[in-house]
Amino acid sequence: MSFKSIGILSIGEMGYHWARVLGDHGVKVLSSAQGRSAATCERARRIGVELVSSTEELVSRVDLIVSIVVPFAAKEVAEQVAQALAKCGRRGLIYMDANAVSPMTAEALGRAITEAEAIYVDGCIIGGASKLDQGTVVYVSGAQANRLSDLNYSGLRVKVLGAGATQASAFKILHAGLSKGFAGLFTELLVGANALGLLNETMEDYEKNYPGLLKKIGNSIASLPVHAKRRSEEMVELRETFAHFGINSLVVPSVETLLKAIAESNSRNPSTAAKRQETLVDAIKLFSDRGLLRQP
Repeated sequence: MSFKSIGILSIGEMGYHWARVLGDHGVKVLSSAQGRSAATCERARRIGVELVSSTEELVSRVDLIVSIVVPFAAKEVAEQVAQALAKCGRRGLIYMDANAVSPMTAEALGRAITEAEAIYVDGCIIGGASKLDQGTVVYVSGAQANRLSDLNYSGLRVKVLGAGATQASAFKILHAGLSKGFAGLFTELLVGANALGLLNETMEDYEKNYPGLLKKIGNSIASLPVHAKRRSEEMVELRETFAHFGINSLVVPSVETLLKAIAESNSRNPSTAAKRQETLVDAIKLFSDRGLLRQP
C-alpha cells in the first residue's frame, strides 16, 4: 500500500525530521498539538505539518501512526491511541512504535494496539535524526512489517528484520547499549584525564591507537547536556531486558548511573542543560566544572 497520510507522535527532534523527509516526498503529515509548546507547533507548521486538536481526529485521518517519543512515554502514547481508536471506531490502522523500549514493553504496546483492532508493527531507528534520509535506517518486525516497506519510496530506508513481534525493539536496545556504553566509558575516562591534567595527551593517544573512534563517540558525548535523560531511560530498558532473560548485567547499570548523574546535573543547571556543547573537550570541561564523578 502507499501511505498518503501519516500521523507522527510527536514532533520532537526525530519526529520533525520524519515530517520533513516525508513531506518532501509528497506525504501528508499530521500531528497532535496537545501538550506541545507554541514554538514546537510553529516549527512543525513551517515544514507543512498539519496540527490537529485531538488524537481521535488524528487516527481517523491517517493511514499510519508512528510513535517517536521518549521511552518512558511509549506505553502512555500507545494507550491514548488505542482509546482514540475505540472512540472513533477506526479499525485496521497501522501503528508503528519506533521507540527505544525493551521487548517486554513492546509486547505490552502491541497488546494494547491489537486489542483496539489495529495493526501493531515493532520498529526502531538506527542513526541520527538529521541523517534520516542520508543513511539512518528504520528497522521493523512483526507479522505485517512488510507493509512498512512502502516507506522506502517516501525518502526513508526501511529494512524488515523478521516476523517476530518484538525483534526490532530488541535490536534497538542492544544497539543503544553499545553507543551509550562507549559514551559512558569515554566520559568517565576523559573526566578523569582532565582531573589529572592529561586531557589533551589522552585524547591524542586514543586517536592514534583507535583512529576516528573518539570523534564518533565525541559527538554523542557533546550532546549529553541535551539527551542524557532520554539515554539513561534507554539503559533502564536494556537492564530490564537482560534481567527478564536471566542475564546478570554489570556494565549497563553503571552506564545508566552515569547518564542519570549527567541528567540530574543538567536539571540543576538549566542555563546550559538544553545546549549541545560545541566540542568533546567543551563537554568534558563542563562535566568537570559541575563536579561529575567527584567523590563527596
